[in-house]
Amino acid sequence: MKALTRLILLSALALAGCASAPHEAGCTALAPSLRYCLQALPAGQALAVNQLVEFTLPDRPDGERLVFAIDAHAAHMQIVALTPLGQKVFRITADHGTLTWDGPPAAEALGLQLPALIQLMSWPVDAVREGLGQDAELSTTAHGRTIRQGDAPPVLTTRQSDTDPTRGTIDAVFAPMDARIRVTRLEE
Repeated sequence: MKALTRLILLSALALAGCASAPHEAGCTALAPSLRYCLQALPAGQALAVNQLVEFTLPDRPDGERLVFAIDAHAAHMQIVALTPLGQKVFRITADHGTLTWDGPPAAEALGLQLPALIQLMSWPVDAVREGLGQDAELSTTAHGRTIRQGDAPPVLTTRQSDTDPTRGTIDAVFAPMDARIRVTRLEE
């Protein structure tokens, strides 16, 4: 039952802003009129990583924890979410912009936003810029990223412990849901 609660909370996170931006294959609304379209990894690059993902929402200050096993190459990405004890909660596959969901139907909307959030936090900067809508701005430093639209407050802000966002820890704030997210790479 705890896994279903986690899934429902992640679904709420995934639905932030989805209602007002137009949808096209492989694109996700981050906020009203701000979208991100999934991007392939640059040629020759691959990502295979296990991460502990902890998140809190205003109504859930104690937060939730899931382990994500992420495997990506070219235009294919698979995310398997597990409880900390190893029970599979869901699987999302993105293949050339087509998303496939394997999990509880009530949380299927999660598949529209989770791959985008992962890419925004950890994909190469040039690929992220390519996937953002015209009105979006990506600012980067060696240890973080900020995505905003015009003069509005940031939609997503990240701070990372390593210059390579796939290593170390990322602390993020996803403003549409006032969600705090901590992503920690698990050593193999």
